[in-house]
Amino acid sequence: MFNVALGAILFVCSGYVGYAVGAHYRKRSNLFVGITAYVDSLEKGMSFLQSTLGELTENFVSDKKDDLARILNAYLSLLKSGSVSKEDCKNATKTRLLNGYEHGLLAEMLFSLGKSDLDTQLAELARYKALFAPITETARQNYKKYGALSFKLGILAGLAAMLLAA
Repeated sequence: MFNVALGAILFVCSGYVGYAVGAHYRKRSNLFVGITAYVDSLEKGMSFLQSTLGELTENFVSDKKDDLARILNAYLSLLKSGSVSKEDCKNATKTRLLNGYEHGLLAEMLFSLGKSDLDTQLAELARYKALFAPITETARQNYKKYGALSFKLGILAGLAAMLLAA
């Protein structure tokens, strides 16, 4: 009886670990898709609406509750306080979903926003969009490849552990 309970616990734990790994890949993919959408939103907003950076960011995050919304809300509070330093941007963009290069790139992008004229700003946004495009594509591919696979492998590992324990 104890072996069956132990096997069931191992099965549930392995399934949960597989689900958690898949969720990490999903969140990472959604983060980069969101960053690309934010850059698109800024390009359109600066070109056509000519709204302020704070208004554009606030409109973008108004209906979102994901990791990007948390980052952009922290950035928005920096904008409202009036002091945006590079170190503040690095602190605002801290998340476990980004590696060092991606973290630095996002912090650099947020720090550079609103620091130049419209044409230079649009060129910078196009540059950041081009820099994030391959990262976004890789994150999407990794989610498709490893996201669903990790849950299935977690279930299979749990079954194997359950059979070994029983």
